[in-house]
Amino acid sequence: MKTKLILLISIVFLIACSEKENDNNAGIVESEIQQEIQISEGDTLRIDLGNFGDEEGAWIFEAPHFAKLSKVYRKLSSSSIVYEYSPLDNFRGRDRVGLILNRGSDGASQGINDTTRICIITQ
Repeated sequence: MKTKLILLISIVFLIACSEKENDNNAGIVESEIQQEIQISEGDTLRIDLGNFGDEEGAWIFEAPHFAKLSKVYRKLSSSSIVYEYSPLDNFRGRDRVGLILNRGSDGASQGINDTTRICIITQ
C-alpha cells in the first residue's frame, strides 16, 4: 500500500512540474531571428547580454549546429552575462542560436523569460 501511494504522489508531482514548465516557456520556439552578426573564420564572437540580478540569468535553448564553442557565462567581476561562440574549423556559412533571458525577479517570483535568436554568419 505504501509503495502504491508513493508511486501515485511521484506521478502527480512529475505531471505538475512539467505543466508549469510548459506554461513558463510558451512561445519560445516560435520566436524569429532578431539579430544577424557577421564574423570572420577563426574568430570568437562575444556578446554582452547585459546586467542581471542574482536570481536572473540566461540560457541556450537552441544550440548552434556548427559551433566549436557555444556557452553563456556570468563575469565574476560584475553582474553581466556574456554569450560566446566560435565556429567549427573551416566552417563558412550561417549558424543560429536561441537564448532565453530571464529578468525581473524580485527574489520571490521567477521573473519573465524573453527570447532572442541570433543568426551568426561566418565568412
